[in-house]
Amino acid sequence: MDDETLVGFSSIHSMKIQSTDDVMNAMNYTEHLAESLGFLLEVQLRLCLVTEEALVNAMEYGTTEEQQFVEIKWQSTATSLVMKVKQKGNSFPLEINENINYGSRGRGLQLILSIMDEVWLTAEEGHITLCMEKNINGNLG
Repeated sequence: MDDETLVGFSSIHSMKIQSTDDVMNAMNYTEHLAESLGFLLEVQLRLCLVTEEALVNAMEYGTTEEQQFVEIKWQSTATSLVMKVKQKGNSFPLEINENINYGSRGRGLQLILSIMDEVWLTAEEGHITLCMEKNINGNLG
């Protein structure tokens, strides 16, 4: 894990993800952070699922031979947890599909959109960042 930086009431952490072990470490960190922020256990588990889905998708679609990793950043404030997953690539649609996907693939983004309170994309110089926010209000234990 990279250095921890405190900015006002905000705490930012980041990690480079290159392997399944890194994804597990990121999920563990999400769980620890969500617990320390006071999220209910059920919400903690959903945030771990969001972490896994976002990172597995980013590794599958957002790595190249030149860049074989993706990056996740967590930012916690007094009112929310924001996770940002940066990968190589271009924008993609962020829309909830009303039809249930019973296939073995293709549900990750739908899960993320249904679990998180806000989801948006930012783009810069050949990279895309999936930003996901979960508000703490109403989710405290």
